[in-house]
Amino acid sequence: MRKPWLWDYKPDVPRLGVSGLNAWANVAKDVLSFHNKRGGVIIFGFSDSFEFVGAKVRLDSKLINDQLRRYLPDTVWVEFHREFIQSDQRYVGIAVIPPNLGKLACFTCDAPTSEKKQLFKKGGSAIRIEDSSYVLSVDKVDEWNRKDTKLQVGQKYYVDEPFYRVPSPEYVEFVYRQEPCAEIEAALRDPRTSVAHVIGIGGLGKTALATWAAIRAYESNQFDFIVSCTAKDRELTASGIAGLKPEVTSFESLLNAVCDTLQFPEYKQGKLDEREDAVRNMLRDSNGLLFVDNLETVDDLRIIRFLDTLPVGVRALVTSRRLTVKFAVYPVTLGPMNAAETCSFVRSLQSLSSCSYVSQFRDDQILRIGEACNHIPLAMRWMISKSKSASAALKEVDATISLGMHGEELLEFSFRRVFEQMVQNERTVLEVLSLFAQPQPSEVLLVGSALKLPELQDALSTLIEDAIVVKHFNQGLNDECYTVLAITRSFIYSELVKNGGREQTIRVRLRDYFEARDIKNEDDRIVVRSIRQSAGKNDSALLDLAESARRRGDLASAEDLLKQAISRNPRNWRAYRSLAELQRHEFKRPGEALRLYEQAAANSPKDRIERAKLYREWGILLRDSGQTDAVDQAASKLEEAHELNSRDWVTVTALAQIYDRRGASAKVIELCEPLKREVYGKTKEKMLPLLLKAYQRSGEVVAVAEIRALLGQ
Repeated sequence: MRKPWLWDYKPDVPRLGVSGLNAWANVAKDVLSFHNKRGGVIIFGFSDSFEFVGAKVRLDSKLINDQLRRYLPDTVWVEFHREFIQSDQRYVGIAVIPPNLGKLACFTCDAPTSEKKQLFKKGGSAIRIEDSSYVLSVDKVDEWNRKDTKLQVGQKYYVDEPFYRVPSPEYVEFVYRQEPCAEIEAALRDPRTSVAHVIGIGGLGKTALATWAAIRAYESNQFDFIVSCTAKDRELTASGIAGLKPEVTSFESLLNAVCDTLQFPEYKQGKLDEREDAVRNMLRDSNGLLFVDNLETVDDLRIIRFLDTLPVGVRALVTSRRLTVKFAVYPVTLGPMNAAETCSFVRSLQSLSSCSYVSQFRDDQILRIGEACNHIPLAMRWMISKSKSASAALKEVDATISLGMHGEELLEFSFRRVFEQMVQNERTVLEVLSLFAQPQPSEVLLVGSALKLPELQDALSTLIEDAIVVKHFNQGLNDECYTVLAITRSFIYSELVKNGGREQTIRVRLRDYFEARDIKNEDDRIVVRSIRQSAGKNDSALLDLAESARRRGDLASAEDLLKQAISRNPRNWRAYRSLAELQRHEFKRPGEALRLYEQAAANSPKDRIERAKLYREWGILLRDSGQTDAVDQAASKLEEAHELNSRDWVTVTALAQIYDRRGASAKVIELCEPLKREVYGKTKEKMLPLLLKAYQRSGEVVAVAEIRALLGQ
């Protein structure tokens, strides 16, 4: 069950302007502390004794975010609502603060200094603990991120700082295995060896143990630097699907990881041999650690040669299914879990929604599951997550034991049974993911699978619950991405290859999408292609997919995609505008459309023409909204649009209609006269009669005759 949002009450909102700077800094502290915890609501207008006193300073979402933007990143958007407005204009103000999915968000500016005190510093942060907001210093932020968010779904690195890069653990709760853990740590300390090599079949937890050892080494300051990389299968990136750029090899990835971690990115530009020499010089006598995971998938022998000839003074921690490195190696052979470890591991799974029934098992029943699964952690997790109940799991145990399979054969059989029970949509999603070594955002899965968004979301939800798909939070995208474990990917891809032209079908879909072959205009295609291939840097692909869904009548998917684009980039004014138009024209929800236009305007673009269009449509929507001050608000927005683009016929006509209702004939003439010979079509039919009426009111006979001639009267 999702934890409830946080709440707080304040008697009034701060004043705008210089006099309120310190008060706004305090609000920013509370907002950031809520955001970093799990989101929440701050209610203005109530005293500490929960009596209504009413907020007095009039605010809206744009104004409150303008004030908070001094101190908070633009990924934090606070919605503000004025409710229960009294006759004296006091009201209840409700500030809705979204939750943060990744690492702690930080302050972007120092708080003002008051009485020689400063509430917070740029780069610091805030967190809510019980009923109080606590400010974290800059030094404490990294420490908090490591300790508090290290097991958040998808945080790529447990440590990511100069000289240290350690991957995040994939386990929910680490099960300490006394013998192999002690061996790995002994291998990393042994002065006679260079490589600690963790060996074992898939699913035994080699990566988990090695990651635990790397984290321990970091926290004990055992090494002066730690470089981590995964020697994955050949990488297939979104832009690489059609061969748009050459893929890097595992060896190049290793060299580049060293350069990046040790803060020498300039060395990445050199030729490969020169880069290798530079890296070897950096590593010599360095007391550093190289952590290389999944070495068995390497098809570039240079990385094996590099590890076999490591410079003296640097160590490597390696995982693979078999002994690959030959020289100065301390092999740690990982076998199945023992009875105590099996019980600890299975009970650790009960925090997962698909495995919650684990609490019903006795120890002897858990050991039966362990026996059926050869005490392989991954096989046990698959069996438990697939079974859905304690009785079903025990039936699976009996059926599996009777087959008498072990090791890799058992692991493949376990997953095959899971795979064969999946519905087609789930298989399709896995097929797309099997083509990628790195986590992918939902738009890639949407295109590759050809599913509708609700179908994709349902499939992902089930696959994540069953421990098949892993979510990763991408800090750059501010969104979740998805992947499968290497052992699962290998199985799915082998099945995909067997399935005739299925792989080619998926690749063609992805290629056509990233090449923008659905865009007919050549100039537009170049722009769209550039946007789509900038995966991880641009959220415009979601807008593109939303528009495609809207055109084919899938309005629910269009709405979800636009909301996802806003979640990814809370300052994406195009997404707000597109969602506002969807609410306005398709769902007929003018109130929601107005709210979205307000947010779009708060993040409006620098381009004058685009900003003018935004304010024009906002003004027209306000004009027809039926609010008490609708006409005044509409006039304000349309006047701003006209100031930005005085030759926009639609803006001029809409503004002239408002002036006409007010009887401001001079204003109508001033607006419409310069454009009277340029307009045509429906705009002409609307604008010229307004101008004619204005001239008639003003008694300008010659001008009246001229306009009538233009109208063909």
